[in-house]
Amino acid sequence: MALNLHCCCLSARFISIHSEVRDFRSGCLNRTSKLSANSLKFSRIRSSANSNDQLTLRTCRNCKAQFDPSLNHPRACRFHTAHFGGETKRKFESVHTGGTMDTPDSGKVLQYWHCCGSEDPFDPGCTAAPHSSYDDV
Repeated sequence: MALNLHCCCLSARFISIHSEVRDFRSGCLNRTSKLSANSLKFSRIRSSANSNDQLTLRTCRNCKAQFDPSLNHPRACRFHTAHFGGETKRKFESVHTGGTMDTPDSGKVLQYWHCCGSEDPFDPGCTAAPHSSYDDV
């Protein structure tokens, strides 16, 4: 019963997020259709520098977001330094001391960020640093 309720909550959250993204994209499309051809050349995403006066964006190695190197600052990037994973709770009471092998939380999978312990998979990050590009040496 609890598993079904948890799945329904996750499905509702996914549907809510999906509709927000769809609304955001449609708003962006409406705005870009109103832009002039001259201003559209600045909306293109470039992965390397060029000399044609076009906006140059790079991809951050840590957060995988596009960023403008001229706007980079010491706390621009938020990321986790370790992976999001889980472990099975193996705690049990010893049979030799009168306990049972069946504890309430045994077999439960705990998932969390191994760097900070946060259980939210969408947590923005526990480390703040400047963006670091793949182009940086």
